[in-house]
Amino acid sequence: MKAKAESKTRVRVFVALPSSRAGHLREEEFNFSRLISSVNGKGMHCPRAYCLFLFLVQWWVAFPAVAQLDATLLRQAENWKTGEPPPNRLLKFPDGKIDQFPICGVRTIGTEVADYITQIKNPDLLAALLLDHHAQPETLRAAANQLIMLKGTEHVARLLASHGRESQRSELAVLAELLRSPYATIQVARITKDDMELTGAESALQEMRADLEAGMVWAEAYRKAADKHPDLNDRAKDPRSVRTVVCYLYEGIVSPTGFDILRYAVATDLPPQHLQEIFRAARGTYVIKTSEAVYLYHMKPR
Repeated sequence: MKAKAESKTRVRVFVALPSSRAGHLREEEFNFSRLISSVNGKGMHCPRAYCLFLFLVQWWVAFPAVAQLDATLLRQAENWKTGEPPPNRLLKFPDGKIDQFPICGVRTIGTEVADYITQIKNPDLLAALLLDHHAQPETLRAAANQLIMLKGTEHVARLLASHGRESQRSELAVLAELLRSPYATIQVARITKDDMELTGAESALQEMRADLEAGMVWAEAYRKAADKHPDLNDRAKDPRSVRTVVCYLYEGIVSPTGFDILRYAVATDLPPQHLQEIFRAARGTYVIKTSEAVYLYHMKPR
């Protein structure tokens, strides 16, 4: 996310996130003067307007969010040495020392153990957290996810297999069973026939595929494709619009059946037959055309 200040009270925010409901590059403009007026005037009775106002104020003051994390706990994790027991506060969290100020249901960063474990880059500490019988379920889940992100699913599967006694815990036994399947990291872009004629859509994603195969990283290749294919209908309504017809549909670590190991959920936006097809090839970038849309899958094994 990047924000460009236009005045003292107006911020333009550009967002590009993979999501089933918000996969396009969107521009959202927040006018704080108008928002404050609506809150102080007729808009005060509107919970959504008031909630949005409070959330924006919290985000503006608290950014960057990492500053809200407990520095002592982060330091304990950073200074941990192999062979030592994991920090107790990571095993059993929270400890009551972190203030929580929920605003309209918005959680404060630092109030969940996953906020800290996602900062850990030491695979030995993550393994120690995963295998410690004192660890709460939230710690196990966060440690497993972070270790998968750093070392891959096969590494975690081998770790659990080599620690049979610790892995008998129900949460780890379920994880070990899930990890019997192969997994791959995939990033998916899509253009539907509602946004572009399918022949043109296929050509656009084939060009993006060529960029990725030439070594361009996903973020750059997607940005190039998005810039080249704006949403002309939306731009006709608003010349400042930066929406694109290239939907950033999905990013995750999935099995051939579509199970996302980090989310513990099935990726329902991805046609199962597509996943089976690309898993047979094991790696690479593929463009698949259907009667409704054209998909680009960028895949690497985990």
